[in-house]
Amino acid sequence: MEEKKLEHPEERQDEKQEKKKQVPVTRRDFYGCVIILLIAIFLQGMQTRALIRRGNTQLESNMANRISSVESRIGNIPNSIETALLEADNPLQESSVEIVAADLKAKQVTLRMTAMPKEWKTGDTSLKFYLSCDGGEKIAVDATAGADRSFTAEKEIPFCEVAAVTAILQRGDTEYPFDLGETSVAGAVYPYFSGDFSWSCSWAGGGKEATVDGDITVEVQPSDWMMQEDKSLTLKNPTIEIYVDGKRVQKHKVTDGVDEDDPYLTRYTYTIEKAFKAKSGQYVEVYFKAEDENGLKYTYLVDRSHVTNGDVQTAEMAVEAVDSVQEGRLKVE
Repeated sequence: MEEKKLEHPEERQDEKQEKKKQVPVTRRDFYGCVIILLIAIFLQGMQTRALIRRGNTQLESNMANRISSVESRIGNIPNSIETALLEADNPLQESSVEIVAADLKAKQVTLRMTAMPKEWKTGDTSLKFYLSCDGGEKIAVDATAGADRSFTAEKEIPFCEVAAVTAILQRGDTEYPFDLGETSVAGAVYPYFSGDFSWSCSWAGGGKEATVDGDITVEVQPSDWMMQEDKSLTLKNPTIEIYVDGKRVQKHKVTDGVDEDDPYLTRYTYTIEKAFKAKSGQYVEVYFKAEDENGLKYTYLVDRSHVTNGDVQTAEMAVEAVDSVQEGRLKVE
């Protein structure tokens, strides 16, 4: 006979309790899980799109940089071609123009011109330099050949703004000209001046008249040629002069002091103690004047300004009053 399994009342009680513990999933719980899942998918999608956008941005940036680089290279092609053509046409291997001597008092400089041809044939090669000052008539200067097959010539010329030099190489019956460029003469030999006038104004008459004071600073440095030749620079009787519409209204001696950071720089300073008056429409000019050990007199235009309607504006330099050296501000006598 088949045996029946007897269940104890305690076991049935345990099964009922287990069934009570199993809580059924409601519709609300289900939808909540779905929403959480959708949010996770949405956030993952946003992150993916952000990565894609970042990748696209980096790609676009890399492409833009490459395009810019290519455009730059393309833009440089004409310059490279022009440089290559000039180099191909240049009959000289080396060339130079330099100031080797200067007499500030006589206002004379000596230029040394040097050129070395790319090709040399003994007895069949010669060279001449053609020199002009400030666009004037060209002067022919014969060059002498050295042992190193380079040609050299020296020429003393009066001070000028710019000296232009051309070399003409002669090989047999053929001439090969080449422009050696321009060299600053007076600007490279004279001391270098710079200055500033810091205005302070009070106005009257509705801005039609100004009472002016302020600080004036002038800095002077030896020229490159002076420093190369170890030439000292000492200025005597440094003064500041102030003009209103061409009439001098003040003149003052100024003190000097060597800059601690630059022993070659001398700084002159002056603070106006007694203010002067200038009317609307007038021009105010501030000059620095001094003399060096050679007897040369320097006049440097520190500032030229226009007084107008309650304002002071920096005006164009008075070129007719000074030489064109150093931006039209320096006159040397």
